[in-house]
Amino acid sequence: MARRGLVELPVNLSIMQPKAVARIAVALALTAVAPAFVAASPSEAFCARDLSATDTRLRHALVRLEETRNLPMPQRCTAFRDHLRAMTQAASVFERCSTGRTRSENVGQMVGSIADWRVIIARNCQ
Repeated sequence: MARRGLVELPVNLSIMQPKAVARIAVALALTAVAPAFVAASPSEAFCARDLSATDTRLRHALVRLEETRNLPMPQRCTAFRDHLRAMTQAASVFERCSTGRTRSENVGQMVGSIADWRVIIARNCQ
C-alpha cells in the first residue's frame, strides 16, 4: 500500500499478498524437491547444483528483506535489488532446469514476481 509517495513493501510473509506468498512458496518448493528428480546426466547434475544454490540465494534474500524492514529506504533498496537479482537468477535456472507445465507455471510466477519487485524498486529507490 502507498504511503507518502512510497510503496510499502510487506516483507513479513504473514502480511504479504497471497499471490506473492504463493510465488515465493513455489520457488522454494521447486528448489527443495528438484534434486530428487535428477538423474545421472551432467546437465541434470548441474541443474541439481544450480537449484540448490538458487534455494540458498532466495532464502538469504528473504532473510535480508526481513532484517531491513525497519531501516531507512536507501538500505532497504539494497535488499530489494539483491532480492530482485536472486529472483532473476532463479527464473533463469527454473527455465533451464524444468520442463512442461511445471516449467511454464514456475517461470511465469517468477516473471510476475520480478515485475512486481521492479515496480516497488522504481517507486521507492533511486
